[in-house]
Amino acid sequence: MYLDYYQLTKEPFYITPDPEFLFLSESHKQAMANTVYGIGMKKGLMVIYGDVGVGKTMVAQALLAKSDREYLKTIYIDNADITFLELLQAISRQFGLTTTDNISEMITELRQFLLDEDKADRTVALFIDNAHSMPVETLDNLVVLSNLETKEKKLLQIVLLGQPKLETLLNKNELRHIKQRVAIRTTITPLSPDESLSYVQHRLEKAGARDTSAFTKSALKRILREAKGIPRVINVLCDNALVTAFGRQTKSVTSEAANEAITDLMGSKQHAYFKKYLRWQTGAMAAVMCLCVVLLIAFRNGYFSPIYSQKEVSIESNLQAANTSTSFTVSNQSAVPQTNPQSEQDKALQENVPEQSNTARLKEKEVPQFPPKNTISKTDIMVSKTQVDPQTAPKSVLLQTKIERGKRMVKVKVRQGDSFIMLIKDFYGRTDKGLLAFVKSKNSHIQDFHNLRQGTTLFFPSASDIP
Repeated sequence: MYLDYYQLTKEPFYITPDPEFLFLSESHKQAMANTVYGIGMKKGLMVIYGDVGVGKTMVAQALLAKSDREYLKTIYIDNADITFLELLQAISRQFGLTTTDNISEMITELRQFLLDEDKADRTVALFIDNAHSMPVETLDNLVVLSNLETKEKKLLQIVLLGQPKLETLLNKNELRHIKQRVAIRTTITPLSPDESLSYVQHRLEKAGARDTSAFTKSALKRILREAKGIPRVINVLCDNALVTAFGRQTKSVTSEAANEAITDLMGSKQHAYFKKYLRWQTGAMAAVMCLCVVLLIAFRNGYFSPIYSQKEVSIESNLQAANTSTSFTVSNQSAVPQTNPQSEQDKALQENVPEQSNTARLKEKEVPQFPPKNTISKTDIMVSKTQVDPQTAPKSVLLQTKIERGKRMVKVKVRQGDSFIMLIKDFYGRTDKGLLAFVKSKNSHIQDFHNLRQGTTLFFPSASDIP
């Protein structure tokens, strides 16, 4: 969507690890150098620690991409939540060995394979990502693979990549024999402020940008402060800030667009209107409670008498008006009123209550219902079963919109499990080739509509604007 607008050749902040966008901070360089040294010297077991999103996988992918296939054979496992048997089977399949349910047989065949590779002067390395999720039993059995060795060197080089809790896991008493075998351990730390700025510049340049003019200094400062040096967070915030700025048709990402992206994704701040709606909610609830108390007192004291039919009509009208003013729209955490509570109506009601009367029935429809039946959830905007028209929908529903040549479009975030056709059907109530093609034309930043990534932004035109 925004590539042509900001003169980019490719998405600069794609979150999938891409060796082409590799940026090495000092800690990244140290981790890569230590790993290359450990594999080259056949040290056996190495560990790379790092918090989520700091670039552990990027380092591993870069090592795999740059490795000399003639002298190094590698296997990469990203799902560490497996049994030791499943791990052996994955290794055997990767190297074309026999896979069975017999651990001993697979170990014997793997050992012979590693000896043959060593004789051919080739090194074999096993990378296990997300090792912090590996079961204790599987970690315990890694000693079997670590013991595949000759008198001089280890035959299988094992690199574990995991979050800091991996270190806590290895500190368990039952895993001390594994920890003792760790020959090299290194930690990837978050980027410094200067490294964060260089990181953004690096990715923009790789995407075809001449400089960082796509972001104002204030916007970039705001994003980097929020990201706290985590490359993945920087990618997500920068990408969504570019989408937001494009929707506003601004030449660069401003601090306002950056704040909107941060609020939308991080939930660090509430929108001003949301805070206002919360105050309205409190006022509406208080008004309704007071109204109920007044009605209860009036009913018990016999104020609803037929001789006061004119007063009763006044009360009924006020009650109906109160019902109208206390409709709610549900957001993420709480309900927010769509209209201001009518305090004047409460006063008029109290003034219209006579001092003496007989009891009378109140109609069920006169009593406000909590919670109201017709509510709309913010989180259900994307999958609402009713057609949402940006021209008529309440402001609490149109949380994110953009204007294209005077026409309003709804900004939608794809959730896990969503599909393009499903979103179209749920939003417009129908699907056809013409509608699909029209919506696709408004979302040119999407390359593959069949495989939408979670967090991807879509823009849905108003139903009235569809040809």
